[in-house]
Amino acid sequence: MGRWQVVWEGVLGVLAVLAVGMVLVTAPTGHLMNVLAQAAPLGLVAAGMSLSLRTGVPNLAVGAVSAAAGALVATAVDVAEMTLTAGALLVLVAAAVAGLVIGAFTVLVSAPAWAVTLGAAVACEALLLAVTDARVMPVEVPELPRALWFTVFAVVSVAGGLLWARQDVRERLNKGWTAGVVGLAGSSLLAALGGFVLLLRLGAAQPGSNGTFTTVFALAAVLLGGTSPNGERGAVTGTLLGVLLLAIVQGQLALLNAPMWAYSLILGIVVVVGLTVSRLLDALRS
Repeated sequence: MGRWQVVWEGVLGVLAVLAVGMVLVTAPTGHLMNVLAQAAPLGLVAAGMSLSLRTGVPNLAVGAVSAAAGALVATAVDVAEMTLTAGALLVLVAAAVAGLVIGAFTVLVSAPAWAVTLGAAVACEALLLAVTDARVMPVEVPELPRALWFTVFAVVSVAGGLLWARQDVRERLNKGWTAGVVGLAGSSLLAALGGFVLLLRLGAAQPGSNGTFTTVFALAAVLLGGTSPNGERGAVTGTLLGVLLLAIVQGQLALLNAPMWAYSLILGIVVVVGLTVSRLLDALRS
């Protein structure tokens, strides 16, 4: 990892500490735990987006996969009468296999990953509507510590960044069949896990999909963290810090009863800022 990438992640770290301090001082007791619980599923989706960018196969279906996964787990429990654990494992395996197939197709026909996964996103949206039939699907979920899944996301994100920092790993995973298969299968698996975590948090699968919003959130967090959109550079703690900062902003806006469009606008701006930061980091590295 380059020196300027380290500097940028240091800046994000300082901003994250200040943001957490602001929440602890100004927000109600327990608000930070709620923010972390809300950030966990989005963070796992962002980790999937980060993997797909690092391997050069941007997966624009991560948000839709996440939404569909939650509905499929609820269906497995409600209709097939499976246990929550068995349903989740089945859906996670299915997501990984689907990503594997899409990755193989992408490499085989030399198709741009963003176009293939955009089509996959539409298919996932259709699957979500078909499965839920425009109804909320409640599921009995266990009581778990609110920060548990955020911790899981943090470990996955940082461990992935450290692994990618190894030159031998980058050389194996950023080209050819390996990149397409690992990038799309891995990102689909992480996105599906995010959908399952969201199901645990809400206790129900929702008929309305926020797939596009989730994808944009993931992209904004990853780019803000310093991961290159063309796979040439990855961050270690950047995605974690980007998700934390965006989740805190979302939580603070919710306390202020700000309209949803305001946060969507912020995400759009952050995507542009992230792309600008990426270009600057590339220029400084060269």
